[in-house]
Amino acid sequence: MEFFKKAFKALKFKQNKPSPFGDLEEKVMEAVWKLGNATVSETREFLGKDKFAHTTIMTILDRLYKKGILTREKEGKGYRYYPLMTKEEFEKAIAKKVVSDMVKNNPSLAIPAFEGVIEELSPEEIEKLKKLIEEKMKNEEK
Repeated sequence: MEFFKKAFKALKFKQNKPSPFGDLEEKVMEAVWKLGNATVSETREFLGKDKFAHTTIMTILDRLYKKGILTREKEGKGYRYYPLMTKEEFEKAIAKKVVSDMVKNNPSLAIPAFEGVIEELSPEEIEKLKKLIEEKMKNEEK
């Protein structure tokens, strides 16, 4: 997805998680994800009608559409916007990109970073990670 190539140049950490969105873009995406799909008016209503101008929300939705995060269909005089992936799929793609870039760009720092994270994992998560590593090793032996 083209968005991920460009967005990760400006990746910021918000609430201890990486986000390629600006503050208002993040709020708008949260609204669209929670609503499932939305018009400008519905998004504005969800966020608090008096907090943002109609044109501000329209601009943000259009920007997210042009970045390839949303798709849209003509509805009346405006558009109805739909997310191209769920919030969970989006967060998974971000996490995968962050880890992938870290391993590619500086593998010597990746191992110590993983060690710190592994200490925080549940036994079930550790078992899942162990199975992924074992599967990868089996595939490389073939």
